Amino acid sequence: MLPWREPGQIIYQDDFSDNTSGWEEVSNVYELKGYSTSGYMISINQPDSRTISTTGLSFSNTLTDVNVQKITGSRTSQFGLVCRFQDKYNYYSFIISSDGYAAIVRYVDGQGKLLGSEQMIRAEGINLDDGSNSVSAACVDHNLRLVVNNDTIVRAKDDTFKNGDIGFFVETFEVGSSTVVFSDLIIVKP
Repeated sequence: MLPWREPGQIIYQDDFSDNTSGWEEVSNVYELKGYSTSGYMISINQPDSRTISTTGLSFSNTLTDVNVQKITGSRTSQFGLVCRFQDKYNYYSFIISSDGYAAIVRYVDGQGKLLGSEQMIRAEGINLDDGSNSVSAACVDHNLRLVVNNDTIVRAKDDTFKNGDIGFFVETFEVGSSTVVFSDLIIVKP
């Protein structure tokens, strides 16, 4: 992947100040995705829903960092990063919730399976409710790692997906809607 780049070099970056940088813009009764003054915003307007927005590029090994903040919605809504995204049914997600839980989930044919843990992990380092969090996802060969606010929360090994897109993930459950802002995305070659 990008053999002319050295390990540690930035291979993609977006602060979302340019609303023509290529991210999906959607506005309908179910969801809102687009640029805001604070970053890239995803809002889901109904319970039991999931949405993803990606770069439109393909990567193999990456270290991805983003700042994320839930603005409104249920404490149990989940949000974070995806890597090796094939389509909306097949990818890895690196998620946190504003009530303090985190996990790595592999989705195959739309079915999620936790990796590296039997259940979502309670992470004391997550800033709760509308607190801002730094979320990092490492997808390097078959090694996956979720880091939140500089604390490694979970590690896993899986080789289902070798490459794919990078993006953002927001999911609601039986309680209502959620609005999340993503800012300062950086993807580095490991």
